[in-house]
Amino acid sequence: MTGQEVSVRIERPADDVFAYLDDVSREHEWQPTLESAEKEPDGPTTVGTRKRYASRFIGRTIENTYVVTALDPGRRIVYETTDGSAIDARSEIICEPVDGGTRVTMMLEARPKGMLRLVPQSVLEAAYRDQLDQTLKRLKERLESAP
Repeated sequence: MTGQEVSVRIERPADDVFAYLDDVSREHEWQPTLESAEKEPDGPTTVGTRKRYASRFIGRTIENTYVVTALDPGRRIVYETTDGSAIDARSEIICEPVDGGTRVTMMLEARPKGMLRLVPQSVLEAAYRDQLDQTLKRLKERLESAP
């Protein structure tokens, strides 16, 4: 299993950051490899909400469905992939208020399945880290440039 953790400080209130992160219709703005995303059911996110994603990863499109397994609205959300996903993964996002802004921490633990198992561990770790770095950089840029 590969594990990564990355943090960034964003000059916006934690509630604003968390709401933006949870808006599936805006995820393409800050997730650089995202091809499509949908949430089920519509409405507020709760434990049990599912999000389906298609993303480019190491040159191929992979599909994953995540289910929310823990939620502290405005502060923390945990997702885990379902059986039909391309990877077994647990993802956690924490938004912590800090001096008028927010520290966003994203953690990912992932184990590839199918053809992705053939990719060397070091390549996967570098790809996951790069993707998280790019994601947080874009998230910071979008939120700090928004009114």
